[in-house]
Amino acid sequence: MDTVRNLDELLTLPDFEAASDQVLDQGCRAYVAGGAGTDRTVRANIAAFDDIWLRPRVLASTTTEPRTEVSVLGHRMAMPVLLAPTSPQRLLHEDAEIATSLAAEAAGVVPIVSTDSHVPFPEIAKSSGAACWFQLYAYRSRDDIAATLDMAESAGASALVVTVDASHAALRVHAQRAGFATPGHVDFGTLRALGILEGEVPAGARIDRLALSWADLLWIRGRTRLPLLVKGVLRAEDARRCLDSGADGVIVSNHGGRQLDGAVPSVIALSEVAAAVAGRCTVLVDGGIRSGVHVVKALALGADAVCLGRPYLWGLSLAGREGVEAVLRLLRREIEDTLRQLGAADVGELGPDFVAKAGAGAA
Repeated sequence: MDTVRNLDELLTLPDFEAASDQVLDQGCRAYVAGGAGTDRTVRANIAAFDDIWLRPRVLASTTTEPRTEVSVLGHRMAMPVLLAPTSPQRLLHEDAEIATSLAAEAAGVVPIVSTDSHVPFPEIAKSSGAACWFQLYAYRSRDDIAATLDMAESAGASALVVTVDASHAALRVHAQRAGFATPGHVDFGTLRALGILEGEVPAGARIDRLALSWADLLWIRGRTRLPLLVKGVLRAEDARRCLDSGADGVIVSNHGGRQLDGAVPSVIALSEVAAAVAGRCTVLVDGGIRSGVHVVKALALGADAVCLGRPYLWGLSLAGREGVEAVLRLLRREIEDTLRQLGAADVGELGPDFVAKAGAGAA
């Protein structure tokens, strides 16, 4: 099979999803695609973007090469996209997080690496010369969290993302119905290197975590010198409190619909959160992004950049690093096209005047 030719035939991100469905077994497919309960929030994350309408302006820009570059916490990126933390990527390809990291470097974007990575984080960070962020899950004790932070800093992480919405196990009905069980070739290399995991990987690919508190967040802030973002924020008052606790950014996220069935779609919460912090910190968003049009809508609603999750996993499952690169190339082309059609010469021009209220203008 000519992999590159076949990747080039995939013209939308949903095309990558359909192709990925053909190569993954039923259990892995369900693990990646599924969410909590009935998957209502998984579906709503996407539908909410489709209920936001764009407002093009005319005679405003004649450029055929609009600028997509942004700076996020000092990192200059080729487009306003980071790779969201997902794990363990060995489910999808033998090169796992190494492939993703190299693809991100080639595309000029930043990967966020999960504590639950298959490959130990220091190896991932070393695999490319580009920046990578580390996503923290809290395990066992503050001593273990401190050791994890020390490992991330010494390995060269350039920011810390603390996930606060996944302390408790979720009812992943989709994966349960498909009979998902962690394959024997999948490991949690970072946790094993830290001594947090010993023995076999749990069948559900999840180890019990500590439930974090605001006091814990303050302690983490005082324990690391890295820029700190809080992932899992959906309420204005929580965003403000994160800022007051020393966070440098928030990620508006419902964990891709994987934790609470019926949680508000991320893009609906985005405007409220962005207004609450009023430019005083970085605002990112994830959940339901399936095109460059969606990326542009998120930026117009107040995000500085988006975090892409499932779509790059589809590329990874198809062709490893090449597949992730193909997804990111397509996404950048779509962002550029959307800017041209809107009459915007630069992503920095985007603001609320480029979108109509959700649900307005529907035929």
